Amino acid sequence: MTRQTQITRQNPAQKALQAIFAVFLMLIAGTVSAGAQERVKVEAGDFAYDFRIYFPFDDARFSPNYLENPETLAKLDSVIAVHGLDAIDHLVVIAKSSPEGPYNYNMNLSARRAASMRDYLLGRFPGLGGKIELENGVSPWPASRKKEDLVRLRYAAFRLVFPYDINAPVPEIAANTDAFRLDLPEEEPFVIEPLSVVIPESKYKQMIFALKTNLLYDAVSALNVEIEVPIGKRWSIMWEDVFPWWEKGNKYCFQYWEMGPEFRYWFKPWDPKGVEKLRGFFVGLYGMSAKYDFQNDRKFNYQGEHWSAGIAAGWSTPLGRKKRVNLEFEVAAGFLYTQNRGYFPADDYSLLIRNPYDVFTTTSPIVPTKSKISLVVPINITRSYK
Repeated sequence: MTRQTQITRQNPAQKALQAIFAVFLMLIAGTVSAGAQERVKVEAGDFAYDFRIYFPFDDARFSPNYLENPETLAKLDSVIAVHGLDAIDHLVVIAKSSPEGPYNYNMNLSARRAASMRDYLLGRFPGLGGKIELENGVSPWPASRKKEDLVRLRYAAFRLVFPYDINAPVPEIAANTDAFRLDLPEEEPFVIEPLSVVIPESKYKQMIFALKTNLLYDAVSALNVEIEVPIGKRWSIMWEDVFPWWEKGNKYCFQYWEMGPEFRYWFKPWDPKGVEKLRGFFVGLYGMSAKYDFQNDRKFNYQGEHWSAGIAAGWSTPLGRKKRVNLEFEVAAGFLYTQNRGYFPADDYSLLIRNPYDVFTTTSPIVPTKSKISLVVPINITRSYK
């Protein structure tokens, strides 16, 4: 932006004194943090307003109601109301994470915080499009490692820069809003270059689905497998298949094939990019259908089909110190419809003969339909942060 400013020539000694005075003003305003970790990019005659937004531990999602965030957003509204979006030259977002944990993880966490802050600002003020710059880093350990000290290291600071004529009066701004102005000659802009940060490649694991088996069915040789896919932060869809298919001559038979889906809602949300999913309490809706052949010599001999639909509820918890598998408990109840056809074996068991007098259907409005204790094995893949 071109400034129509009258420039008065000064000797080198005057320029040096003004530069020293400008740095002193910036230190007083808190624009240069300890260790020069945050970028300052302000030219002669510019105004800059600093704001700081805080984030919860290990969370990149912006929360407008966390700590002093509501007051900070109110100040931001006041400043923009005074100056207008069109007057903003650029906005710098500098996100930080506290130093606990692996450095690569923290760098990526701070990068996601910067992106989250950018998305919020663009959603609220679309006129900032093309004016936002992002930076990220890891805060150094404070002298005291108390929890309350570390909380203040998880933030995203952002600076609004407005170019103004150096001879123009300072406009009225909201109370308690940090602001500063540098009155340097235009031909000698004062710039502190940003700290160069190289983000190393970092990898993380993401759970994409889970393989499961009902241990109660397995205990009676009813082989079964389930696959469950998490969706979003609270939902999942599961497909269940039970398939024991045993028989011995025409004396004994345990053949049962059942399958169907279940849709679940989990009360505890999870990070879609993480591995800690499908844990806690859930409720669900299911539907199942099956065909079967049960024979115990001449005592019990039936073939048939059934289908059921109803509601389910359960709880899942991780097992072991490394939490690589989960244990899940579930019960279900619902409508059950069954068609039964009796039969009996021939004297020498060479044939199975249908019994036309032993055919009936069963309709049960609300009955227990499932009871499960399942072993859950999450399947994770490794991804890289971009």
